[in-house]
Amino acid sequence: MGGSINLGRVLGIPISINYSWILAFLLFTYLLGSQFGETYPRWSSLQQWGIAGITTVLFFLSVLAHELSHSVVAVRMGIPVRGITLFIFGGVSQLAQEARRPLTEFLVAVVGPLSSVVLALVFFVLHKLAPATSDSLVAVTFALFSINISLAAFNMLPGFPLDGGRVLRSAVWGVTGSYWRGTQVAARAGQGVGGLMVAGGVAWLFLGPDNGFQGAWMALVGWFLVSAATSTYRQERAREQFKSHRVSDVMRTSWQALPGEMLLSSPQVAQALSGLEDFLAVLVDGRVQGIVTRRGMARIPQADWGATPLSQVMLSLSDLPRIDAEEPVFNALERLETEKLDRLAILQGDLLLGILSRADLQRWLERGRGNQP
Repeated sequence: MGGSINLGRVLGIPISINYSWILAFLLFTYLLGSQFGETYPRWSSLQQWGIAGITTVLFFLSVLAHELSHSVVAVRMGIPVRGITLFIFGGVSQLAQEARRPLTEFLVAVVGPLSSVVLALVFFVLHKLAPATSDSLVAVTFALFSINISLAAFNMLPGFPLDGGRVLRSAVWGVTGSYWRGTQVAARAGQGVGGLMVAGGVAWLFLGPDNGFQGAWMALVGWFLVSAATSTYRQERAREQFKSHRVSDVMRTSWQALPGEMLLSSPQVAQALSGLEDFLAVLVDGRVQGIVTRRGMARIPQADWGATPLSQVMLSLSDLPRIDAEEPVFNALERLETEKLDRLAILQGDLLLGILSRADLQRWLERGRGNQP
């Protein structure tokens, strides 16, 4: 989603806003300000746009509360959360891994719309309690009631990546016992929902000239849903391929090995780390004892390379994160993503059998070696 600004942590969860959120803030402030101007013509320009700005801030705080509810339940269910990002289409909770059970998926998904319904009820009560003489309070509470009800209803549409799509996936998963089947159904439903929104938005744009902006926005949101659902389908299809293969099927078993006493400035080192290669093995006493990576070399000032041997900067085999050769490739992928690792080592005692990196997995997929589900 491009660059983001970190705002800090709430309940231990990192919060950030994408630069696109600034556009959304200005857009919603303009729309609300225009609406308030028509509804309350006696308001001054300062009151009209000031109340619109305050309502927009409270709207995005409502979106944040919606995403926080997802994240808090996910953490309670044992799913790590990398953070929450607010962006032009709302917000997203970045879970480090998917749910392991249908019930967990359901609970994490449904709590978001439920939190929006609760917020809507709170603002509805405040709206009813607001003095009739306080136009500002009446306007803000009713707008936030309407927005939160709409947010809950929209998110429960049965298509991925919306919460309703995740609920649908959990239901299909629970009935069939297949996470992949649930993802297929939810992703295809997401493409369908998004496609209908694109078609409806385009029709609204051309058939109702007074509603041109609303039509364009609906089409844009629909396009986003189609794109997100398609991306999710492709990612999960790749994961499904991984599940049917072992680490031993994918790991790299050949690499360039150089003696530990060789200096970093040696032409052989530069050649070994050229092209797609990002590490080389280091031989000490005739056996591979560790590896040197491009990143590790970059930590050493280039002026010192002529006096620094490979053995001094190598990562020892004992310090490398490892995985068993018989583990499913899917497990390796999850570890690489969750622990933010570059590679995993496959060892037998102190003997290096193989290396598995993100790049290896990508090349394996591109060669089409996985079974198409």
